[in-house]
Amino acid sequence: MTALPLALDAVVLDLDVDSAEAVLAELARLLSQQSGAPVDSVQQALREREQQGSTAIGHGVAVPHARSAAARELVAAALRTRKPVAFAAPDAEPVQIFIALLVPAKATTDHLEILSGLASRLMRADLRQAVLTVPEASDFHRLLAEALG
Repeated sequence: MTALPLALDAVVLDLDVDSAEAVLAELARLLSQQSGAPVDSVQQALREREQQGSTAIGHGVAVPHARSAAARELVAAALRTRKPVAFAAPDAEPVQIFIALLVPAKATTDHLEILSGLASRLMRADLRQAVLTVPEASDFHRLLAEALG
């Protein structure tokens, strides 16, 4: 699998938000910092993608992703909310773990491989539980890197 391009400074734990829009705003901010793309355009791209269908995959996990002409390379961000947030998941469960991707407009299929790998590995209850309970962003980052590397 292609490695997840997740920088440690793109991981935020226990964000106190109460809406999907607030989650997308924070993910857009993080992705913008990593990519250099304007935060407003990243947030709009994420919002438009969610309007096409929720990126929640169930079990309290979502993988928001979008393409952007302003992105030069694939970047990622990760967010764990303090409390689960309604995110139109297929199992109707609220979401607490968000792994987001911003993909260049003319990206190769690497992002599809990453999305598939994220979805399959985050279906493991032991990984989800570990990611939900680690106290530090560095631990969260390490768990994802090990699981997806």
